[in-house]
Amino acid sequence: MKAPGVDRRERREAGFTLIELLVVLGILTGFLAMLVQFVDSGIRLFDEGESGQALADRAEAARVAVEREIRAVTADARKLDGGVPDDRFLVQRLAIGLPGRLSSTDDKAFVLRAGVAFAPAVEERLQEDALFVQAAVELGKDAEPASVKERASQLKATAGLRGRGRVLIAQWPQTSDGALVELRIGRFLLDQTISLDPERVVDPFLVVVPGSAELPTLAVHANTELLVGGLLYADLEMWSQSTETWTASGTAGPETVWDSARAGWLSDPAFGEPWRFDRDETSLDSPTDDIHPRAVRVTLVVAAEEGRPKEGILAEPIEADSTVVELVNGERFPGALTGGWCKIEGEWIRYAERRGDELRGCRRGQRGTKSKPHGSSSVVRVGRTVQFTVAFPHAKDDWNG
Repeated sequence: MKAPGVDRRERREAGFTLIELLVVLGILTGFLAMLVQFVDSGIRLFDEGESGQALADRAEAARVAVEREIRAVTADARKLDGGVPDDRFLVQRLAIGLPGRLSSTDDKAFVLRAGVAFAPAVEERLQEDALFVQAAVELGKDAEPASVKERASQLKATAGLRGRGRVLIAQWPQTSDGALVELRIGRFLLDQTISLDPERVVDPFLVVVPGSAELPTLAVHANTELLVGGLLYADLEMWSQSTETWTASGTAGPETVWDSARAGWLSDPAFGEPWRFDRDETSLDSPTDDIHPRAVRVTLVVAAEEGRPKEGILAEPIEADSTVVELVNGERFPGALTGGWCKIEGEWIRYAERRGDELRGCRRGQRGTKSKPHGSSSVVRVGRTVQFTVAFPHAKDDWNG
């Protein structure tokens, strides 16, 4: 027979003390915390990878769409006959959205008008639309649709394709705060005009300032379609006969405007940024002194998808002259530590460094935008930059000095 104290001692040795249970629970809790953190990091890295790949795909799609249009630009160096050349290459800096009156406070962006080579399918579609309109005008407003269609078919039988046409590419605001912009493109036959009203038509390539009374904003928008959307920035730079590098400034750097006809349109600051190779209105009808760029460099910044977490958020309001931008969480900001670009609402900012939650050494109102105040919680965007160069084998230099 065992003593009573022995059973109690055996039962106590067979169980756990409270301290032992607490130690085990602490170890399990720490292990679970590490496991959750590991899984969360993995999910976040996977999500960031998926987001980065989606942004890369969108950036590549934008590059392909824009590069296709720039590579189609033509220039016939052999043409010496008088008259406005069909291959005119014109790049202006005008207000985004082409408001009727230019203001010093408007954000500026490029507007391109150029002669291009058309694929047969594109030209056929444009021709069918134009001939249908021509047939309707010929037969009058009381003509039956079947008669109009038949007359359009007759006109098409004798029209033929030229393989060339013209394009207009302009930037438009996509969001109310100006953060996102889109490129719109209008494709036109060589002799095609725009009807503004029953008694007035206009050639969109002979209007000095698109968006003015000669070619109203609504008419430009109605005759263009979306080329690329979801952009933070789009720009063109041209390599001239005196350009030495894309990164230089002044006469050794690239041109930001161009008019191959040198028609005096880019001599007056009232019509946009001046151009040093421009001449006067008599050059418009003289192809003998035309000049074209040797190459065009395109820069696109594609925005992250709107449904994704914000790249950055302002922690504090900033004034128009602030040089420090404080972020809510600088460690998650995708911008480079050693400096880079960011966009807050409609304003581009270039910062010198990111230190902790702060972007320091900020230069405000960059890339044609204006410096302005921004409230806390404003989104700070970075996007993905795509840059490519298209060489023009048909380049013409300043033959006449």
